[in-house]
Amino acid sequence: MEVFIVPVIFGLIVLVAVAASASSRRYESQWKAAADQLQLDYQAGRMFSRPRISGVIDGLTVKIDVPSSSSGSSNTVRTRYRVGYPPLGLDLRMVRQTGLGKAAALFGMSDTKIGDDQFDEAFSIRTSDPQRLSARLSSDTKRMLLDLVADYRSVKITDEQVGYAKNGIDRDTGTLTTTTRRLIEAAQALQGASTGSARRAPTSSMPIREPIPQPPPVLRPDPFDVGPFLNPIPPRPPAQPVTEPTEREPATTGPSPSEVSAEEVATALFAKKGLSFQIAKNFEEQYQGRDIVWPGEVRSVMSGIGPNDPTRVTLLVATIRNELFGSVDVQATASIAGRVPPGLGAGRQVTVHGTLADIDAMTRSLFVEAARLGEVR
Repeated sequence: MEVFIVPVIFGLIVLVAVAASASSRRYESQWKAAADQLQLDYQAGRMFSRPRISGVIDGLTVKIDVPSSSSGSSNTVRTRYRVGYPPLGLDLRMVRQTGLGKAAALFGMSDTKIGDDQFDEAFSIRTSDPQRLSARLSSDTKRMLLDLVADYRSVKITDEQVGYAKNGIDRDTGTLTTTTRRLIEAAQALQGASTGSARRAPTSSMPIREPIPQPPPVLRPDPFDVGPFLNPIPPRPPAQPVTEPTEREPATTGPSPSEVSAEEVATALFAKKGLSFQIAKNFEEQYQGRDIVWPGEVRSVMSGIGPNDPTRVTLLVATIRNELFGSVDVQATASIAGRVPPGLGAGRQVTVHGTLADIDAMTRSLFVEAARLGEVR
């Protein structure tokens, strides 16, 4: 009888391993697609391990994995996201405020308060330097962290990382990329809160509006009111507008929509340190909907599944200097109807014609719709 027990146990182990491998394969393609979109490294799962995503984005270490923990006879699997950064030097720990935390405050176990009622109500905060923390949290950063904890209730912010974990395995590419980008954005805000204060500098330059009430020119006619008989001169102003618009109109309608270069757009959006939602807002206000004709080098080609699905071609369109990270690449992903020529591959120089439609500030990517490719001009 013992002769049969060993093969049976071995067979059960093999079946469990095969089942685990099949389960992991069902979502591996989504994890690989997420890693590609985030430009991170993907490590496929093996017989007894699950896939992992890791790498560095803008100087931040990013890790996504699926740890498991056992409690008695049950086994809990979680999807864990971590975005690390250099220590803030605040001995910081921030988590969502819970009923238990509020009850503890009644017994004198109070958290750190930063003087913002909404923020103090949302977060349980521990830090060795409340003043420095308060100075680091700009209004933009606080608003972003409030949105983050509302959407990701188990988020935890420490002196060295922003982390989030949820029960189960995230099997959707969009969920993986969105969650990661939200955490990266929070980490960038905590690291670069100086950008928030620096961006408030324009409000101090707001007084520049004082020169705008430039009624002094309007006051000039008053002294000359003594000679109201000079009223024949008013016809001259209408005559000037008539000639000037006709001369200027061709200049404004000509180059503006399509002559914006990839270098110009990349520099305006990505040369300076900024939060992704601010960069996206700048893009929407200045460049969204503009036609472009840009040369670039093909980096990847992804064909659609069906015959009518668009093909997405990713191009390197500019390399610029970022004030924080040095030389960085900016790419454009063009959505092209139908199939592209079979000879199109990585490294080929082409020109993309189309309309700027969207941006992914985190990966410095622009998206071009109604696109077509041509030879380099």
